[in-house]
Amino acid sequence: MLMRLILAAIIYYIWRERNARFHSDALRTSSMIFRDIVSCIVSKVNSFCNMASSTTNRRLHMAWGFSDDIFNPI
Repeated sequence: MLMRLILAAIIYYIWRERNARFHSDALRTSSMIFRDIVSCIVSKVNSFCNMASSTTNRRLHMAWGFSDDIFNPI
């Protein structure tokens, strides 16, 4: 589930940046876009609860600094 969310966020922000450059000549650096992607993903994931405690999810949890609460049921 996290991998799908990450992929969707990357595609969305690249598409958004492409449209901004095409329609308004607004240029942002790759680090700015990356920061927006990470912020979006962390905010969304931290709002989750009762997520499967799979190896992939735990590894992403540690790498991205998600809240520990995502693996606890309400």
